[in-house]
Amino acid sequence: MHKLLFLVKVLLISNVLLTPSVMADAKMLSWQDLLPELDDNFSLDDGINWGERVRTDLNEQDVRIPGFMVPLEYKETEVVTRFLLVPYFGACYHEPPPPPNQTIYAVYEPGYEMGEIWQPVWIEGRISASRVEEDLATALYSVSATTIEPYD
Repeated sequence: MHKLLFLVKVLLISNVLLTPSVMADAKMLSWQDLLPELDDNFSLDDGINWGERVRTDLNEQDVRIPGFMVPLEYKETEVVTRFLLVPYFGACYHEPPPPPNQTIYAVYEPGYEMGEIWQPVWIEGRISASRVEEDLATALYSVSATTIEPYD
């Protein structure tokens, strides 16, 4: 019963998110945009590491951001359904992972046929500040991706 309710919710949400009018308003982000702004009210005296700070004002916004995919789960041979999006090639493989606030956990249910691992992509979807811990890295943002396309 729970699986059926979950499936119905996913289908309803995906129909809403896939409409062109929703994603036409996607906010273009750079990786710098994921960092909190430094202003006169900002303090590092609260004991929170800089890499653990997020922008909660981005919650539930439709965004578009480029990056490199680090696959976590494949649907078929090279069709990726869950991945980490990172700002530079080699992160989590050949280099240490980026800070958690520079790592995005993403789910793309239709699956994306990944070409070469060094090819950057654009992802679009609804972002939220939520901690996801994977073996390769910890992400402080999650995106339910509605579109993935090569970065040209």
